[in-house]
Amino acid sequence: MHLLHRVVLAPLAVPFLSAFAAPGPPVQTGGTPPNVLLIVADDMGVDMLQSYGEGTDFPVTPTLDSLAAGGMLFRNAWSNPNCSPTRATIMTGRYGLRTGIGDVIKETTPALEPTETTIPELLTMAGTGYESGAFGKWHLGNATNGGLLSPNVAGFHHYDGALGGALQSPPSWMSYYMWPETVNGSLAVRTDYATSVTVDSALAWIGNRAGPWFSYVAFNAPHRPFHAPPAGLYSENLTGLDPAVNERAFYKAMIEAMDTEMGRLLKGIGPELENTVVIFVGDNGSPRSTTVAPFLPSHGKATVYEGGINVPLIASGPGIQAGSECGGLVNTTDLFSTVAELAGVDVASWLANTKLDSVSLVPYFADPQLPSLRSWVYAERFRPVGATGYVRRAMRAIRDDRYKLILSFDRHQFFDLQSDPFELSNLLIGGLTPAEQDRYDQLKQTMLQLVTNP
Repeated sequence: MHLLHRVVLAPLAVPFLSAFAAPGPPVQTGGTPPNVLLIVADDMGVDMLQSYGEGTDFPVTPTLDSLAAGGMLFRNAWSNPNCSPTRATIMTGRYGLRTGIGDVIKETTPALEPTETTIPELLTMAGTGYESGAFGKWHLGNATNGGLLSPNVAGFHHYDGALGGALQSPPSWMSYYMWPETVNGSLAVRTDYATSVTVDSALAWIGNRAGPWFSYVAFNAPHRPFHAPPAGLYSENLTGLDPAVNERAFYKAMIEAMDTEMGRLLKGIGPELENTVVIFVGDNGSPRSTTVAPFLPSHGKATVYEGGINVPLIASGPGIQAGSECGGLVNTTDLFSTVAELAGVDVASWLANTKLDSVSLVPYFADPQLPSLRSWVYAERFRPVGATGYVRRAMRAIRDDRYKLILSFDRHQFFDLQSDPFELSNLLIGGLTPAEQDRYDQLKQTMLQLVTNP
């Protein structure tokens, strides 16, 4: 984040997305640039979306179902295991081993360095004419990088949301119905439902834009505390249930409420939606306490198993093949270069001296069957926050098109994701075939080179 750019400042029905329903030409950066709406869900893995078909007992999500039907679903998208590290990869296009964001940012830890270049800063540097607004959860700042102005210091022209990690105690009064709202550095207590306020704020800002815009809408939902959303936003039967006991029911209701409000957001954009690329992503897998078979609770959020890092990623909009699925390997770092290319920015020329880990997804938009643009994909969690390169207390995972290696401070595992997608059988127990040994060696060498040369 460059201080040079500091700024002082009813569920959607399928027909509404009909503008996305037919394959369009590749995204043209030389014509009218598209708006970009990047939506992030907090603590939501692929197990919670019927469009992925990998879990059971799904919440009601007509908006996300419509988005997938009218756009492209990415099957093999990896995030990091928890909040701040994934958000840092999105904003910078760089792994945590380079930015130092390997775990949750707190008031007492380092935060995202102002020297990192973020998406909104790049759009401004390149003279694209895009205005950038961020709404909802931030979780990348503290007093070390701007305090209440942290999102603005990071390049956003406008910010309205909750700066911290969760809307729960401490302090004891905090909830989705009473929470600290920061608007461009001004702090006040808000007593309206946070999920709805995020959409209200985004729509108000988008409605006043005269040119192209990038809107980062990061819901706090469905992160705990689990609760009943306002009536009218969900249909899950919560009668007689206690969120402390029946966590999954309330978790599903929160997802449905978020989906309902997403529908209101897309509908509220109006005709501009036809020139808007919408990207939805989860920041990590689902909480362990809400996980049900065939997924394993011990493989959920905060782990580098698939349940902790394989997240939903859906893109829809002009030039994106409708009703398609892409099996290419993807990392949340890739959203950085994707937004840049959509805005017509040549990342390599603007950030020639920066080590980036980001691969644009735009080529997939016209041809989802392209061979994977990545030969491997990587995820990590480590402490302390602020460290770079090799850190002893770390969980790291790397995979290719078939095999996955986990090298952590407390475990060493190798899986065949093709025959064992839920990672039940560690191939290192019993010995490897020559072909497996070759893949293992390649993945281990790639990981070690990566973490020792940040």
